[in-house]
Amino acid sequence: MSNLDIKKIKELLEEFPLNQDKEIISKFIAGEKLSQREILRAFHMSFPLFTLVVLNKRFEMNKQLAENEWSSANIEKLDGVGTVKSLKIVPLIDFHAKGNFSTEEGVSYYIKADDIGLLFDTGLNSKDEHPSPLLKNMEVLGISPEDFNYIFISHLHADHVGGAKWSRNRTFSLSGTQQNLSHVDVFAPVSMNHPTATVNQVKEPIVIANGIASIGPIQSSMFFFGPTFEQALAINVEGKGIVVIVGCGHQGIQKIIDRVETLFDIPIYGIIGGLHLPIPEFPGEDITWSGLPIFKFVMTRRPPWEPWQKNDRDFALNYLKSRNPKLVSLSPHDSSTESIQAFKQAFKEAYTDLKVGKIINI
Repeated sequence: MSNLDIKKIKELLEEFPLNQDKEIISKFIAGEKLSQREILRAFHMSFPLFTLVVLNKRFEMNKQLAENEWSSANIEKLDGVGTVKSLKIVPLIDFHAKGNFSTEEGVSYYIKADDIGLLFDTGLNSKDEHPSPLLKNMEVLGISPEDFNYIFISHLHADHVGGAKWSRNRTFSLSGTQQNLSHVDVFAPVSMNHPTATVNQVKEPIVIANGIASIGPIQSSMFFFGPTFEQALAINVEGKGIVVIVGCGHQGIQKIIDRVETLFDIPIYGIIGGLHLPIPEFPGEDITWSGLPIFKFVMTRRPPWEPWQKNDRDFALNYLKSRNPKLVSLSPHDSSTESIQAFKQAFKEAYTDLKVGKIINI
């Protein structure tokens, strides 16, 4: 290697110095130290690419497993579901609110079906507070944990089980400390635990209570988060039809609707909750995580270099519209304002805003 070559390489390396290598660069004398430096720099530059290659390989493998499971599933009609005469849905945690309720990038809904009380997910509580935003909003609305006969966990992500420390331990919480829920039966799509509640793992579509059912977990593959198993709630309202309540919609609207139509010979009356449609481009993205607009790049069923586009949003919109639902309410915790406006325009009087404290009566 000539002195000229060494000089050029040294100048290049000095533009990107590593703190631990400054002494090597400043006292550069021989090809041996250059070789050390080249190896170290090559490792630092190639590691992110290597990580992406590994993640993509895992993602594609899990994606194929999810598709195989979906195509091979033997799903039959769900008999004996029954009906409810009345249904009330009270958003307790979401990204938008009516009035001065606490908001966050998570989901929790209180559902009252006849005399049955059900809590759907438990929010995010990103600051690990006690009382949590969920408990604070519940108190304002006059709702207590004693009102819950059941807790329904849509999927094991931090923004649906009360925070990252709980999701890491495969559990959930309503607040910074876990509450006594010994009177509650919990239905989760994966194996979970709780110190006091009875946790049931849902492996297939089941009837939870009269008129209330889980459509069963549907697997999807997420690039950074791996396999995700998510279930949705289906409530059969007498004289109206099936109301589907969704957490994040990682399954995809097509699979959710197809599963519901396989389970019931009853039309879909409405769909409420998250469909994960964070479409706008940089800048101006209004769905963020800790201030970073990463939802459309990270929290999807695609690699980050293939983010959701408007045609994906339009496909979801049109697929749902073909069922002529009488009620549509999109969660703003994982769908952008632009997507929500598109749904409002498409569904007109059938659309209602989903906001904390705004009660939806059916």
